[in-house]
Amino acid sequence: MIKALIVEDEKNSQELLKELVEQYCDSVSIVGIAGSVAEALEAIKTHRPDLVFLDIELPDGDGFQVLEKCEDIDFDVIFTTAYNQYAMRAFKFSATDYLLKPVDIEELQEAVKRVVEKRKKQEESSADQIKALLENIRSHNKPFKRIVLPTSNGFTVVDPSEIIRCESDRNYTFIFLVDGRKILVSRTIKEYDEMLRDYNFFRIHQSHLINLNFLKNYTRGRGGYVELKDGTTLDVSARRKSEFLKRMAYDSK
Repeated sequence: MIKALIVEDEKNSQELLKELVEQYCDSVSIVGIAGSVAEALEAIKTHRPDLVFLDIELPDGDGFQVLEKCEDIDFDVIFTTAYNQYAMRAFKFSATDYLLKPVDIEELQEAVKRVVEKRKKQEESSADQIKALLENIRSHNKPFKRIVLPTSNGFTVVDPSEIIRCESDRNYTFIFLVDGRKILVSRTIKEYDEMLRDYNFFRIHQSHLINLNFLKNYTRGRGGYVELKDGTTLDVSARRKSEFLKRMAYDSK
């Protein structure tokens, strides 16, 4: 049984989340509820939870301060929040689970299921993952410097600039790094297209997303093809050719 702590300042939200977890998540037992940063830190010491449902907005700070002030993060975290575009982007970059309020039952069950599966595999704690999230969230609207790549065995943390390209493999994505590593990630290429488009990445094909900083040559054709600095050649789809050429013309100005 997974011991869980709820950190939420609104009484109604506390009771609703507790009720949903108890009714729909058989593998989770709620061991405590905290309504502030101070209460959360004390409850974590007292209960030693396996999982913390962590609200972002708290009366004496925010949920991120709870994590920053923890001496040892040996628990998993599922954030609960109202819509916050910047925070949600940070969650995606760190591959961190979050639930939007009002909490959807199926999304709650899926998030808890991922925690259960992770613990069954006896994967390492989320400390590095949380560290990457905190670095990003405290960057104050600057480009995020860390992206967490979730794998079947855990996760890898890299700088977006270390990614040469991404290649689709159905519901998975191969990530090719500058150090030669090829990492299979349990996310779709569409998700990485959305996350990395502000980092000079371009989707040249349904199956290929490239870092334009590593583009070496483009050869014309029906769609044409590109050569990257690591020697890789990839087709550009005819459908994306025009947008690709416009992008390159704009970047060269």
